[in-house]
Amino acid sequence: MDWFLSRVAMMMNWKSRTTAAAVHLGLSGLVAAMAAWLVFRIWYPHPYNQISGGRDLFTLIVAVDLVLGPLLTFAVYNVAKRRRELLFDILVIATLQAGALGYGLWTVFQARPVYLVHEVDRFQVVTAADIDATELKDALPELQALPKWRVRTIGVRKAKDSQEMMASIEQAMAGRDVSLRPDWWVPMGPAQFEILAQRGKNLDWLRNKGPEAVSLVDQALRRSGAAEDDLWAFPVMARTTGWSVLVHRQTHKVVGFVHVDGF
Repeated sequence: MDWFLSRVAMMMNWKSRTTAAAVHLGLSGLVAAMAAWLVFRIWYPHPYNQISGGRDLFTLIVAVDLVLGPLLTFAVYNVAKRRRELLFDILVIATLQAGALGYGLWTVFQARPVYLVHEVDRFQVVTAADIDATELKDALPELQALPKWRVRTIGVRKAKDSQEMMASIEQAMAGRDVSLRPDWWVPMGPAQFEILAQRGKNLDWLRNKGPEAVSLVDQALRRSGAAEDDLWAFPVMARTTGWSVLVHRQTHKVVGFVHVDGF
């Protein structure tokens, strides 16, 4: 009889643990969904979630967080414990889980794209992590604070003289493009518009990049809502390669991205 009762108690405990873990998983999923809205609607709007690697980073963080909380709840939940003990255990787990998610979101925030920088014949996606914060004071006043909620399109100035040009080339060879240097940043203006007109490629240039390029370019063209003759194409440099950007010839604004390598 004692053996039977112990087996029943064990089964009830396993059932309660599974239920508690499932409830915890559901709540964790709800929190993850809200975090996903913040990440993919505000910090990494499409296609930056792919271009800047935000999707993979967020997926890793959320996957760990979703496993951590419910698994610990399953391990510690026991109907034989007093209510106060159970609440304390759950509170500790929730605190650990919230801390892990908060740290993960802070990491995602620090790696967010902040500028799409036009640099002669290309654009470069610059993230907050790419920038040395101590150099922001050297930027123009309106560019000293990194955007927190959107990606801003800016340009870079021309070299002041041949000496500065040679120095910039040396730094670029060492991995420090002028796009990553705040003292070179300028808002988009007539000087950048002139370079865009000189360096922009038509969309057929992208279509000739491969068999799948035609359909990808045509899809991006439809999404842009612009006429093909009104667009220029430029390659994009980012953490994940294989992208190009579409710029409107009259407004000089970025109106779309194409998952085709423009280089």
